[in-house]
Amino acid sequence: MSTGIFYHPSYEKHMLSPGHPERPERVKTIIESLERESLLKDDMAQIVTPSKARLESVYTIHDKEYIKDIKYKSKQGEGWFTLDTSANEYTYEAALLSAGGGIDAVEGVLGGLYDNAYVVCRPPGHHAEYSRAMGFCYINNIAVAASYLVNEKELDRVLILDYDAHHGNGTQNAFYSDERVLYIGIHQDGRTLFPGTGSCEDLGINKGKGYNVNFPMYPGSGDQSYSLVFERMIDDLFDVYHPEFVLVSAGFDCHYSDRLTNLGLTMSGIARINSRLAKLALKYTGGKIVYFLEGGYELGVLGEGSCNLVRELLDLEQKPREERYLEKEKAIDYTKSLVGNVRNRLEDLIF
Repeated sequence: MSTGIFYHPSYEKHMLSPGHPERPERVKTIIESLERESLLKDDMAQIVTPSKARLESVYTIHDKEYIKDIKYKSKQGEGWFTLDTSANEYTYEAALLSAGGGIDAVEGVLGGLYDNAYVVCRPPGHHAEYSRAMGFCYINNIAVAASYLVNEKELDRVLILDYDAHHGNGTQNAFYSDERVLYIGIHQDGRTLFPGTGSCEDLGINKGKGYNVNFPMYPGSGDQSYSLVFERMIDDLFDVYHPEFVLVSAGFDCHYSDRLTNLGLTMSGIARINSRLAKLALKYTGGKIVYFLEGGYELGVLGEGSCNLVRELLDLEQKPREERYLEKEKAIDYTKSLVGNVRNRLEDLIF
């Protein structure tokens, strides 16, 4: 197996305000952990230096004037988009390299250079809207890659699964009326966490109706609840849609220790999610899967979680640490009801 690890040193130069949780150490820790675990070898996972995304590709997802504004604020050396999302002199470059990493990764997998890939991108992207930066995101990396696949490479069915604790509002909205992209979000209920979106009632519109599926999870939902979602819904969604390519927004803030969120997954639970997704991609696409780093703010979780992810992509045994997290029965019962609700809403649309 050959796995491309897309990373650029400029990812560490983008800086937010002092003490901000979305900090350069996030990607630095991941690369150092992969090196320490001897996963970066020529016959295994390889560091790949990405190119900048072409603006024409970015403009399929974002407004030109908005992208110019990111460039302007970066040239100025500072600038604010929201109270928690700002720019420094490297933000524009890092954002283009993050989006470019996604395009290079899917192109590399399609072309057979790599069996699969992990884009260790920073800044993250799934909150970025058409003309708005938010939630530490500027360019929607995974959306740009999906757009490239359906528009440039003319694929008919791309599946995006986002398991970040925060709903991927920008990704959802980018393809809300497009049946060529099935968006699946498994996240903490938006009534309890930023950005406040991602209801199971949001199914898409026009040709895209039925191709937007959300699972807003009860706070504290853990391994058992997520297993229920996969067993009772995700497997079926893959089977019905039969994707040609799978993209994953990997948000490690779904771990119970993350201080910005309130979910209850253990390292073993996250490992099982990644294992299941890789196996589903192998079954339906021949293994065409690319992961994108989104959130996750506990450095130890990012390092260990990424090592286990890469082991899975290399078809090696994962090594998640043993953890105990007591998931409440209320969360499990809520998930059972949620899965039934989502299935009923989709019954006449895609099932």
